Amino acid sequence: MAPDKTSTNTPTPAPNGLKRKRTEQDSTPNRRRRLNLREARTIASQTKDKAFGDGELNVDKFVKAREFEIKALEDGMKKSKNFLSQRAFQSVPRDLRRRTASHNVKRVPKRLRVRAQKEMLEDNTPTVTARKRKLSGQQRLRLDIAKKAAAPKNRLKKKTLKTGFVQTREPRIKKNVLQKPNQLKAKFRKRQIYKSWLPTHIFHAKRAHMTPPKEPLWRMAIPLAPTQKCYRSSHRASTLRGAIAWDMSYMSTISVEGQEQSICGALKALGVGKEEGEQFWSKRSAKWMSGTRSWQGWLYERDGWPVKSIAPVTIVWCPQSEVAAEDNKDEDKMDLDDEKKKVKKPKRQVLIRVHPSAFLQLWEELLRLSKIQKPAITVTDLRFEIGSIELIGPASTEALTGTLRPSRAAEDTPTQHSASETIWNVLRNITTPSSLPINAIIPLTISDPRLRHPAKTQPPSTTPAAQTQLLDVLSSWPLDKSTPPSTFFSRQARHTAQRQLPSQKAINRRKALADPGQPPEPRSTDPSIPILVLATRGANNTQGSWTILLPWKCVLPVWYSLLYCPLSTGGTIRFGGLEQMRQIAFENRSPWFPGDYMGTKAGDAWEAKEAERRKKEWEKKPKGKRIEFDSVKLSNEKVGEVGEGWACAWSALQLSSITKPNEAKTGAEPGAEPATETQKESAKLHRIPTSIVKAAFASKATSPPPTSPNGVITIKLTLLHRGIPTTCARIYRLPTRNAALRIQWLTLLSTTKSKTLNKKHMHPPPPPPNAPAHELRRHLAQSLLLDEEDTVVQAGEKEYPVCPDEEDLIGFVTTGNFNLGEGRATGLGCVVLSKVVEGDEEERGICVVREAGQSLGRLARWELV
Repeated sequence: MAPDKTSTNTPTPAPNGLKRKRTEQDSTPNRRRRLNLREARTIASQTKDKAFGDGELNVDKFVKAREFEIKALEDGMKKSKNFLSQRAFQSVPRDLRRRTASHNVKRVPKRLRVRAQKEMLEDNTPTVTARKRKLSGQQRLRLDIAKKAAAPKNRLKKKTLKTGFVQTREPRIKKNVLQKPNQLKAKFRKRQIYKSWLPTHIFHAKRAHMTPPKEPLWRMAIPLAPTQKCYRSSHRASTLRGAIAWDMSYMSTISVEGQEQSICGALKALGVGKEEGEQFWSKRSAKWMSGTRSWQGWLYERDGWPVKSIAPVTIVWCPQSEVAAEDNKDEDKMDLDDEKKKVKKPKRQVLIRVHPSAFLQLWEELLRLSKIQKPAITVTDLRFEIGSIELIGPASTEALTGTLRPSRAAEDTPTQHSASETIWNVLRNITTPSSLPINAIIPLTISDPRLRHPAKTQPPSTTPAAQTQLLDVLSSWPLDKSTPPSTFFSRQARHTAQRQLPSQKAINRRKALADPGQPPEPRSTDPSIPILVLATRGANNTQGSWTILLPWKCVLPVWYSLLYCPLSTGGTIRFGGLEQMRQIAFENRSPWFPGDYMGTKAGDAWEAKEAERRKKEWEKKPKGKRIEFDSVKLSNEKVGEVGEGWACAWSALQLSSITKPNEAKTGAEPGAEPATETQKESAKLHRIPTSIVKAAFASKATSPPPTSPNGVITIKLTLLHRGIPTTCARIYRLPTRNAALRIQWLTLLSTTKSKTLNKKHMHPPPPPPNAPAHELRRHLAQSLLLDEEDTVVQAGEKEYPVCPDEEDLIGFVTTGNFNLGEGRATGLGCVVLSKVVEGDEEERGICVVREAGQSLGRLARWELV
């Protein structure tokens, strides 16, 4: 009788080399794996009988036996570690684990390739490569579409070979018209119908969480956060060691061109210099208008200061040549009767950098002003022509100076570029851009950084001569003496730099022909990339930041070279997303636009979108695991959250609202007239500048400034006790009508001031159960001697004061968390100014913070940002 084929233990080979499903009877690989694991964990030993003979100890044999056992123990530890259940593909670091999805041995580090290949042979895992992978139907369709789209280009190339070259015209500059995105590649065109990609989109799409495809942010696909955990590492990179880089190309840039008088008139109408005072345009704006400094501040609607805020912006003037400046001075001295002899004034140019959420609002205001100004000014949209990169951290200057090298063409030109190069070579010895003059600008013309990729480490020099040279440059700042125009403001220069960028294959061929370890020789056809480097000082004495403005298509080459630049402290630069931008701003106690600025159109739109997202998350949870806001117990036996728990209910505290809550239920009066547009505008929240609030507090005014009663200000919070303020937390002032409750909160404040971290006022620890009698008597005496007034009431006890009423609600928390920079819980929020001006100066900054969905309030102190 023939033996049963199913009873054999020999595994049958898989068809076509594919991985097959194993049965329960096929246990040979599992048995072999268990045997190998048991063998790896077995430690060999040597008996000690040979060391003893005739009652004597042979020292030599005894030492060799122990040596053998120690080596066996070390080998067993190594083998046991290698034979764990973790595979070689799982041993790759998290930042490289995405590369192992194809199970290709060549994508694993060399130290793991032998082990990975052995595991794949044992498990019969097929090796997949991109070249041999069979295309699906959709992939074949995309490939055919791409070939058809590339057919006209191939015909054009054939004609070019016959007739010589094809003359391409310069693209026309469309003024006073919104810019369209650049021409896209055929295979990426369908993915950017309703949104636009950043220059570094493919880099971020592989390494970061992006905005959903159907829900772009400001019509852009923006990275939100890296895929790996990076909250603490981002804090360390921004403050202690390393640096963080962001692709800020989604920031909008607007160019305003015309005569200097007309541009100044338009900027004054938008509120430039209002907060600085009347002397801004006469004395303080000299360096700014000469093009050596940038201006950062808020813009407002036409003649809408201080109520109608738009957004914070950065304004940069194009430097004027010395000849044109002398012509302007001579022209101002001429008499008015000699108008015919006047020389036409040269045009000036200004770049305005604004957040994309407020771009359309500012664009419409500039279009209205351009039609009013005489002589007229032209407004140009440069959103897809100018990109930007932002860096922050102690090693940011080292990475910039090591990556951005001035081109050879720039070295041949004297004046401005020589001064810029001198400064740029010295700046690698500083750790923060806050050391530079405030809002300094450094114009440069750099070469293609891919020619020197990867850049070499350039540690800062600590010699006395280098430090002396650095101090001389910072004190004199040579760029203030001569400021000719930069080629960055020329659209033709930016277009030429983008057009002359060679392909990566051409650069690789030049590197292959160069000497080992040496960069390729520069050529006359190499592009000269014009850039602007802006240095910004950090708020509250924190790390400053670098902002690089450069042509749109030049962002990607600079980005790759910057992120792979080795640092002297070890490692490379980290990249961040939108969440890291908010985290760094929160740790620096500075608000983030638009999330922390209520009272602006962009801030209100952001809050509405975030409230809708939080509502969807709340609705997804089952009723047993979500907070029931309708059953929250508040003060005076009130039940129910103030407004919606997932949003900042500003309608609950607007003073001049058209329809109050009680009137909305009973209905309006029969003879009441409908609200006008002016009343509707006055009922909305309005942001109030900090300068006005500081002036009002300095004058010890007991009434709000002459602005809208619904004006809000941005504040920073610091909790005085435990607790962490979260988003949408309610901010209350001290009770105004309940005097007893107000005294309780003030008593809690006084005990906090005198007993903070003071152990002698704390309750003595309880004695152990088996303590002797004298220790029990001592503990009782200490408890009796401790006055009741000295005890600090803890949250949750019966004596703890309740939260104030709804009439004392003054604002909401927009951002809150544990601040790693300060080591305690902090927050940012907005409050109504008319409700915080009242009261004494000492008690004005005290407030009570209550999280949405909870009844417990926490004592906090707020300050102006």
